[in-house]
Amino acid sequence: MQEIVLGGVLKAWSDFADWYGREPAEAMKKWFDCYNTTYRVFRLLWSRVPDAVGPPFSVLVATVRGEGHVLARDAISLLLASRGLRIYRPRKGVVPEDLAEGLADPSLKYLILSCCQDETRGPLIDLIKRAKAARPDLLVITGGRIAGGLGEDHTLPDPASLLRFIERGLR
Repeated sequence: MQEIVLGGVLKAWSDFADWYGREPAEAMKKWFDCYNTTYRVFRLLWSRVPDAVGPPFSVLVATVRGEGHVLARDAISLLLASRGLRIYRPRKGVVPEDLAEGLADPSLKYLILSCCQDETRGPLIDLIKRAKAARPDLLVITGGRIAGGLGEDHTLPDPASLLRFIERGLR
């Protein structure tokens, strides 16, 4: 599954971004087809992920309300669930109050936030501050274009680095 998501889906989106940089009008004509195909692949892969039974810990993977870039959030959720972890994955962008269920889980170890849009910096800082106030033991990991300097514990450059980081916690 990791090779399909990292080497296939996310690589294809990286290639799409390069194409968009060269020919934005032509790339945007195909954006919906690419997006819909991506989520068909994700649905198929999710159908192959068994429910977590006795997971070693839980992870909350989210974006803040207003963040439009959700592909990394969804890919990371899928990859971590395929490793037997319990994943809290809100389908919409969140505000601090939306984290209550995940934060109430004593096995929650990580809050992972995808951070790409400049206008979400303030809400991200607030979300991280409030999550850590509620759960001082929680490790907050961010990734994306505006990650870093938000009050997180770790900033990781890409989903593969995140997987390596999480794998250390599974040992």
